[in-house]
Amino acid sequence: MNETANQSSGNLVLDRRFAWAQAAAHEGAHAAAAEILEQIIAEAPRWAAAWFALGEAREKAGDHPGAILAFQHLAEADPSGLLGADLHLARLGAGAAPARAPDAYVRGLFDTYAARFDAHLTGDLAYRAPQLLNEALRAACERGRQIFHFPRVIDLGCGTGLMARSLSPHFDDMQGVDLSPLMIEEARRTDLYASLHVGELATFLRERPAQSAELVIAADVLVYLGALETTFTEAARVLTSDGLFGFSVQQGDAQDWVLGQDMRYFHSRAYLTRLAATAGFEVISIDAASSRKDAGHDVPGLVAILRRA
Repeated sequence: MNETANQSSGNLVLDRRFAWAQAAAHEGAHAAAAEILEQIIAEAPRWAAAWFALGEAREKAGDHPGAILAFQHLAEADPSGLLGADLHLARLGAGAAPARAPDAYVRGLFDTYAARFDAHLTGDLAYRAPQLLNEALRAACERGRQIFHFPRVIDLGCGTGLMARSLSPHFDDMQGVDLSPLMIEEARRTDLYASLHVGELATFLRERPAQSAELVIAADVLVYLGALETTFTEAARVLTSDGLFGFSVQQGDAQDWVLGQDMRYFHSRAYLTRLAATAGFEVISIDAASSRKDAGHDVPGLVAILRRA
């Protein structure tokens, strides 16, 4: 659960019982945790954190219908989507996946662990999207006989600045945008960005002048979006002729996009190719490459470089 979620009911007795339920769940006693949480919710029916914990406890106890019911109540108690009720319901097969993760959910997720983000990704998850994109961009420039240098870059979902570090010193001016204010603060410490902005990436692109960048880069951020039509259209608009759009996604094959059990979206190669043609891009490369691990296993991924016609 996002640590930014309201963890207090406003009642010290209920808060203490909530802590007992969390301890029981931590020990694997999920049915016992669910029983305690049901008693808490009877007294605090609008407490979103309790509904979330109940959904998790019931699911892990094997009560699939009960988990769905809890997440349905969570959706009512948490209209901002901070705790991702709609994502959980879709994951459990109880509703259509939203076209994108709620902004509040993504912001809360990354605000929660901004300070330990780099160590967690590069250590625990063997995260390598910036390096893969760097290599793909270099290869694209060599193939097109372009200098591997970009005067103006837009870094979508910039996080703590890992992409800027990877591309330095091959750019002059880089703008970064991220939903998480705490991520932006970490990125500011790199001193690599000309400007940094808190906001949603498609909105940020819409506010940029046409043909105002030679490179738009999105490392491991499109996994929080299902539908990518607007992103492709706006990326094409802000790029100069022959400008590059580089990004990484998790690879799916059955549909254009699908929400995975990891609460991240998977995209098919066919979908990306079709969007590229519609938005006016030439596909330079869409290569299979895993940018991270999950439970010790490589997550299937794609690294793409598109050129603006």
